[in-house]
Amino acid sequence: MSLKIIAWPKCKNRKRNPYQSLLYGAVEALPNMEVEEFTPVKMLSTSGKVVLHVHWPDVFLDSAIGWKFWLKLFFLRGVFLIAKIRKMPIIWTAHNLKRVGQRHGNKLDRYFWPWFGKKVDGIIYMTEASKCVAEASFKNWKNIPNVVIPHGHYKPIFENLEFIKPRANSSAEYLPEILFFGSITKYKNVYKLLEAFLELPPGNSRLSIKGELSSNSPDTRLTEILSKLPKERKEEVEFQNRFLDDHELVQAITDCDLVVFPYSDVLNSGAAIFALSVGRPILASNTALFRELQSLVGEDWVYLIDGELDKSTLLNGLNRAKALNTAKRKPDLSKFEWSTIAEQSTDFYQQLIAEREK
Repeated sequence: MSLKIIAWPKCKNRKRNPYQSLLYGAVEALPNMEVEEFTPVKMLSTSGKVVLHVHWPDVFLDSAIGWKFWLKLFFLRGVFLIAKIRKMPIIWTAHNLKRVGQRHGNKLDRYFWPWFGKKVDGIIYMTEASKCVAEASFKNWKNIPNVVIPHGHYKPIFENLEFIKPRANSSAEYLPEILFFGSITKYKNVYKLLEAFLELPPGNSRLSIKGELSSNSPDTRLTEILSKLPKERKEEVEFQNRFLDDHELVQAITDCDLVVFPYSDVLNSGAAIFALSVGRPILASNTALFRELQSLVGEDWVYLIDGELDKSTLLNGLNRAKALNTAKRKPDLSKFEWSTIAEQSTDFYQQLIAEREK
């Protein structure tokens, strides 16, 4: 008998985040596995062995404006009630926990997180670090069945892309390039990267910042510094205030030498995995997440920022990256294969189904 997964979302968010489409594509490749995109009708009509797998219920609520928060909370509680009535285990992948600067942070703390912890049947953490933070933040979560399954690599996204040009680092005019990409919010500290870059001698490198400024928690310090760039540095700094499509993003990472993530508050980073998937080393904050990633991929590919990001740390990371890229080496991402991740995920689904049937 097949196992059916109602995924919220399955792949409708693929352009913005391909994680779910890669995960569920691998799950559907396994025998007797079916995955459906979440809708209320699917919740009511799907029969047999079924699990509900949710990913960002807090973001769903936090995206509401004003009183619509309460409508979305009512809807979410209704979905969970239907799942309980129909005996569907509710599984959550913990991409993030509560974050500073959320629009409805106080309401989430009071009306969502305490309730959610009592209703979810299983949690998938992507790192041991995120599991530790979650269980320290919410004491009763230690009693919720859970498993640690890593974030998969992004190679399937770009393996079939055409017209990706190789790096042109043989040109006399080539300058080594530093890149930041992704959503630009306060906790990602992109302004600190720009400040450190501006401390480097002019004319020796370039900085590209490619990502959309957050509307909820914008990095106003970054925009302030960008507006006051010295004339002689403007040609060395490129800022694109938009999300790149897959082709553009892979090309941007291919063109750079080093990708920098000076985050102050993060549990998981798909962006870091994406950079490594393309074959570029990263310089990242010395947090539990990135220390764990370094232990899996190696110190050659994940450099850590001790203390504040400054010109010395940035220059050291750039020099190490240039040497690594010149040697045309690639990181070993065998621990992040989607086929393995799909098997681990479905084993967890089956475990929770079996618990329900006892």
